[in-house]
Amino acid sequence: MATIKSSELKKKLDSGEKLVILDVREPFEFVDWHIPGAINVPVSRVMRNPELDVPKDSEIIAVCAHGMRSAAATRYLIMAGFENVSSLEGGMVEWNGVYDVVRINENVLQIRRIGKGCLGYVIAGGGEAVVIDPTVDIDVFIRAAGASRITAVLDTHAHADHASGGRMLAKKLGIPYYAPSEVGVTETIFDGDEIPFGSLALKAVAAPGHTPGSLVYHVNRFLFTGDTLFTDSVGRPDLGQEAGEASPVLYDTVQKLLAMPDNTLVLPAHAEIENIKHGTPIIEALEEVKELPALRKSREEFVQWLAGFSRPAPENFEILKEYNTGKIVIDSIDEFRELEAGANRCAVK
Repeated sequence: MATIKSSELKKKLDSGEKLVILDVREPFEFVDWHIPGAINVPVSRVMRNPELDVPKDSEIIAVCAHGMRSAAATRYLIMAGFENVSSLEGGMVEWNGVYDVVRINENVLQIRRIGKGCLGYVIAGGGEAVVIDPTVDIDVFIRAAGASRITAVLDTHAHADHASGGRMLAKKLGIPYYAPSEVGVTETIFDGDEIPFGSLALKAVAAPGHTPGSLVYHVNRFLFTGDTLFTDSVGRPDLGQEAGEASPVLYDTVQKLLAMPDNTLVLPAHAEIENIKHGTPIIEALEEVKELPALRKSREEFVQWLAGFSRPAPENFEILKEYNTGKIVIDSIDEFRELEAGANRCAVK
C-alpha cells in the first residue's frame, strides 16, 4: 500500500497538481478542520461502496486523523480498481506540522503553519533578528533567520489554541524571552518598551481584550497584532475571561489600533487555513481593515455583536494555556501534535 508524507503532499499542492483529497473521517470531524479542497466520504461508506465519482486513474490521497482509517480506505479503493491511491502518513495530526514561509519584505518573513493557521514572524536587519509568536517547531524559525543572529523571542499573549515555542527557542539559543506578565516569564515586556536589534527596533503597545495582557508589536510600518486584530476580524474575548467584561476593553483597543496611520500593515498571529495560499502573505493595510463591517460599529453595537458570538473553544485550550503560562511541562513533540490537533478558533467568526 502506498503512503505519502505531509511534506510531499504540500509540494504537490503547491505545484498545482490535480489531486483528489479524500477525507475519510466522520462528517463532524471534517466540517471544522480539513485540508482545503478535500471531499468527505467516511471510511464506513468507502468500505460498503468504494466507488467514487472520479476517473479510476485519478491521483487520490486518503486522509484521516492518524493514518489508520485512510490506510483501510486505500486498500478498498485499490481493490475497486483505482490505480493511484495513497494514504497520508500520520493523517491530519501530522499535517498539522507542515509549514510554509513567505517573505513580506527584505526584513520580515511570515512563517505559516498551514494545517492550523498559526502565523509567526522572523524580523531581521543589520545581522540580527527577533522572532514573534513562534510555534514549538522552533527549528523552522531558526532556519528562516538564516545568517541573522536571533537575539530575542517574543509572544504577543498567552496563546490558547497552540503551544508557544517561546520558552524552547529562548532556552536553545540562550536569548531573552519577552512576553506580557500573563505568560509568566522573567523578561516581562510592558506598553511602550522598546527592544533594539541590529538596524531595527521593536516597540510594545498594550492591546488588552483578547486576553487581559495582550500586546502588539510595532516595527516601522508593520504591526504584529497577535490575536487582537486579524485581517478579517478580531480575536474572541471569551477564552479564560468573562466576555461581558472583556468586550468593551477589546473595542477600546481596536479603536486605538485603527487610529494608527492608514499605511500601517497588519500582520496577525492567525489566519483561516483556506486563506493561506502558497507564496501569498497574510497581510492587510490598516485603511482596508478599518472598512470591515464589525469595526465600523459603535461601542454598544460592537459589544452586542460579540455577545451574540458562539463558537466552540479550541481543542484542549485549558491544557495549552497551562503550558503556555509555564504551569506544566510538555517535552514530547508527539504530545504537542495531539493536543494541538483541531481547528483554529481564536477569531470571532
